[in-house]
Amino acid sequence: MSLPSHVRPPSPRRRAVSPRRRSVTTRSVAVGASVALVGLVALGCTKAESAAAPTTTAVTTTTTAPTTTTTEATTTTTAPAAPVWPLTGESAADPAALNSPVVAVKVDNSPQARPHAGINTADQVYELQVEGITRFMELYHSQSPDRVGPVRSARSSDLDLFGNLNRPLLIWSGGNPGVTQEINDAQANGLVVDVGHPSNAGHLYYRDDSGGRFIPHNLFTSVPQIRGEFTPADAGPPPAMFAFRKDGAALPATAEDMPGMVIDFGLGVRVEYVWDAERSGWDRYQVDQNHARGDSAFVDETGTQIAPQNVVILFLEYGQDPVDGRSPKAYSVGNGEGVVLTQGKVVYVNWIRKGPGDQWNITERASGDPVALTPGRTWVALPQSGADSVAPIDAAGAADLTQYRK
Repeated sequence: MSLPSHVRPPSPRRRAVSPRRRSVTTRSVAVGASVALVGLVALGCTKAESAAAPTTTAVTTTTTAPTTTTTEATTTTTAPAAPVWPLTGESAADPAALNSPVVAVKVDNSPQARPHAGINTADQVYELQVEGITRFMELYHSQSPDRVGPVRSARSSDLDLFGNLNRPLLIWSGGNPGVTQEINDAQANGLVVDVGHPSNAGHLYYRDDSGGRFIPHNLFTSVPQIRGEFTPADAGPPPAMFAFRKDGAALPATAEDMPGMVIDFGLGVRVEYVWDAERSGWDRYQVDQNHARGDSAFVDETGTQIAPQNVVILFLEYGQDPVDGRSPKAYSVGNGEGVVLTQGKVVYVNWIRKGPGDQWNITERASGDPVALTPGRTWVALPQSGADSVAPIDAAGAADLTQYRK
């Protein structure tokens, strides 16, 4: 029977061992004197002698050596924690690879850009609003796909988002003069390595019209080639953006079963995530101008549906971009509310981020306790704060979407 953890088990009783008492046995043997009268046999012997034998005492000593008990010391050695990828929380088979920098890729999410290349291997993906659509910033650290894209332009919102990535390599197609100057300034200040299409890395980009994609939705490049040619000698890995649960760690007690959730970014973009127990991930569906409900499964170029282990929804304030009045700017420094989808559950959270160099601090809304994610890939949606843009999907709605699963 196992005991409760707060009850200390009894220590085994050790039998006291003491040396035996030294015993001494003394035996006395008395030898009586025998007097023999010896007759005078020979002539001339006129005197008889008597001789007495001496008394002898024999002493026998028995000595028992003391018993010595030796207890061997038990040494417990704790193995060092296995190295993990900071953006996924998963074990790293090659610890040396952890030292590589993260590659951040700005990717198109217009209807004409689908399907995407490499996106299913991204450790993390940010989705945020731009002009009339959403756009991705994909983060590659544990994986290096040979083909990523379609690559598109950067926005002012991106600078705060990659400010905590420890000088990432930034793949982008270019931008308006104001944003381009911001990227140049960020590189000069050691915040990013510019490997965009207009940079010296431009020869590693190419356009591919196959699949009916045309300019500006057809620019691609290779993460291994970018890494191999433009990784600085002093480059380092990114820190963790979120906390990840250890094996066997439980979700907060307030976590609720959740079949799925819909995010309406407005702008004609409706994204739905449905829990898929077989994949242990959240199947993504996106209805847009070119993809109706029956064709909404969000797949990559191989036909594999996007199904990250975690979906983190953080409500941000948006304002007008001061360097380009046509663009909205997301403010990812500050605090707000959010939703975490993980392991088929929903946790309602608050977030805080004190500066561009800080990670996201996610806490359970009621208790204030930290919320950790499931190790694996994470998609981070950044919808407008205050908008009625997120709603649960019930079991019937999830089943309806699952019939279109790819």
